[in-house]
Amino acid sequence: MTGAATAPSQSTRMPVFLPCHVAPNWLPRDAADGLLQYAIANQDRFTDGRVHYEGEPKVDPAVRKTLVLHDLGEFAPVIREAARAAQAELQQALRVPVFVAGRFEIELAAHGHGAHFDRHIDTFVGSYRQASSRVLTLVYYLLREPKAFAGGALRMHGLGGRNKADSGVQDIEPHHNQLVAFPSIAPHSVSEVHCPGNDFADSRFAVNIWIHRKEGPK
Repeated sequence: MTGAATAPSQSTRMPVFLPCHVAPNWLPRDAADGLLQYAIANQDRFTDGRVHYEGEPKVDPAVRKTLVLHDLGEFAPVIREAARAAQAELQQALRVPVFVAGRFEIELAAHGHGAHFDRHIDTFVGSYRQASSRVLTLVYYLLREPKAFAGGALRMHGLGGRNKADSGVQDIEPHHNQLVAFPSIAPHSVSEVHCPGNDFADSRFAVNIWIHRKEGPK
């Protein structure tokens, strides 16, 4: 006689991930190469990346160790318009409800030797639960070829508590001129970068783009 089926135990459940979209060769090659050279040429203008605690930004290298630049110069409108043009396709691919875009938030990040960013989401940070209008996160990679560093994968985490071993991970390796997009509520991290020479030009560069929902009148 066949016994009744039993539900899988907590330890055998398959991890659940929010959808993620990868697009190689996202920009024309000359634009990608030009933006990479812009990042390298502006090394002295990068500052320590920050995280937010209770709504206040602070530098905490134990959580996030990276350098950032918010001025992309002539490349800012190029990135903004490319993100705007991709929004409809990304909404469909990521199964995000249609929304009207408001602000396009952009920063250029450089991950050198020892850089990393612990598990987080892009809508809420820490115990401060102020609503965020970020809907889509786009990460656009720029790096020298051949790649001079190891590590630096974008790690997508399965849904579940921070300490649950069965939440699972999916690693996406960075490649020059590659875009990775996901809902801003998806938990993710950046694995530690290993670049022994620590030449700034060999960093894992990435343009972080957040598409915000347009806020209505108060």
